[in-house]
Amino acid sequence: MKKYIAILAMLIIASSGIKAQNVNWKSLQEDQNNGIYLNFGYEFGMTTQLGYAYKLNKSKPLLLSLDYSFPMGGDLFDDFKFRLGGQTEIYSLNNFLFSTKAYLIARRYETELVRIFNYGADLSLMAGYYKSNWHIAGEFGYDMAFASNLKHNSVMKESYPEIIDGWYKSTGGYFYYGIQIGRTFYENYDVSLKAGFNNSRDDDENALLPYYAQLGIFKRF
Repeated sequence: MKKYIAILAMLIIASSGIKAQNVNWKSLQEDQNNGIYLNFGYEFGMTTQLGYAYKLNKSKPLLLSLDYSFPMGGDLFDDFKFRLGGQTEIYSLNNFLFSTKAYLIARRYETELVRIFNYGADLSLMAGYYKSNWHIAGEFGYDMAFASNLKHNSVMKESYPEIIDGWYKSTGGYFYYGIQIGRTFYENYDVSLKAGFNNSRDDDENALLPYYAQLGIFKRF
């Protein structure tokens, strides 16, 4: 049962696997405190993400954000992911910059046999070379589920009577690592592309977690 829960947790994490918005810290202007972003990602299928960001602390910016992700072509409220958190610089040397991201996550995923809802966190570190109009950086992160709630349909319960609905804690997580590049246009538009690989913390679940790719547009104002 424990392995079954872990696999389902990996499925919901991967199915909503679009990553956090890319930010070029060198292109942020002092009078640009707001941002909206649109991301398109691919993992098991195409996913869309819409979000809003607000900048605090002009000397060393802290970017708070709230976003909503959903699979393309599906009902907006059948499968989804909400994320609340932020990102900030932690160290810079000339054009080399290190930053970190931390988000709380709530997500829902439903199949013909089971409805899964879980909450968790996404933590990552980034290091790269940043100029005012472009950047390139590497990212290493960990997406984890604190707890998952399962609701099985009658067919599943008849086939496997030992299955129990309810909450299950500490139900999995995966590491991800990749590279991103970005270009700034007209002083307030950032276009970015990122790609990389996922690696489950349990090797026998890796078949559920392939590569990822994402295209993003960020408007600052």
